[in-house]
Amino acid sequence: MKLNSYLLPALLALLLHGVVFFILADVWFESDKETRRVPRHVNAQVVDLKSITTNADRKREAAAAKKRADDQAKRKAQAEQKRKKAAAEKERQKEVARKKAAEKKRKQEVAKKAAAEKKRKQEVARKKAEDEKRKADAKRKKELAAKKAAEKKLAEKKAAEEKARQKAEAERKRKAQEKLAAEKRKKAEAEERRRAEAEKARQSALASALEEEEAELAAEEGRQTAISYEAYVREQISRYWRRSPSARNGMVVELSIHLLPSGEVDDAYVSKSSGDDRFDRDAVRAVMKASSFPELRKLDPVVFDRYYRKFTMVFRPEDLRR
Repeated sequence: MKLNSYLLPALLALLLHGVVFFILADVWFESDKETRRVPRHVNAQVVDLKSITTNADRKREAAAAKKRADDQAKRKAQAEQKRKKAAAEKERQKEVARKKAAEKKRKQEVAKKAAAEKKRKQEVARKKAEDEKRKADAKRKKELAAKKAAEKKLAEKKAAEEKARQKAEAERKRKAQEKLAAEKRKKAEAEERRRAEAEKARQSALASALEEEEAELAAEEGRQTAISYEAYVREQISRYWRRSPSARNGMVVELSIHLLPSGEVDDAYVSKSSGDDRFDRDAVRAVMKASSFPELRKLDPVVFDRYYRKFTMVFRPEDLRR
């Protein structure tokens, strides 16, 4: 490209120089011919003013033509230099724009990676919290069982000691007061029955309290397990949910979702509209396209029936990443 841009001005300049050269050569040759025609024996010289004037004009014209050729070549060279400078500036601006676009893309990638890392850390924290809770629940159950066993052992020991004391006391009194021994035994037996009944009632109350606490722990564990699957259900639905052009941040649609025991979607409908029919329909369509949540089969049937047989889920446009 650079060679072609210099070639044309150079050729034009060379051509103009050739024209000037031929004009000057013609003038010189004619002047030489006219000089040769004069006989040597004639000493007088006739001055042709018209020829001199013509030759001078030709020389001036040749000089002017050469100057014009030089000027034209110079202007073309300057124009070519200006064009190259403009092209270089345009190319520089393109490079600047390309670098800006590349930097913007890099920043977007960095932001995307940061968001993914944040989500990963949140998931790790959630799993850690669940694991710590499970360990705490197991420890509490173990401590409660140990406490119950210790209390039972202590009660049995006290009962045995009390029985031995009563027996010794009865024997002593029998020897001292044989007449009152029978009555004393009756009273002791009555007291023993009362104590046994009281102990039985206490044991029953303790067992009931323990069963109630275990039931509460089981219910809480079931609730936490159900909550842990909520993100899975939402993620499955989000795979089929596309944000409609009419969706705006701040919209909220609540769906009622019915599942079969197999985890398949039985029904889904709007229980509370966002006010935008298309946004509502897109949310329902996403649930129906998800069609099944096989991971929910891992849940205990009681937990599934309680939390996922029929449940509601809220959808917002800002929940979508796409």
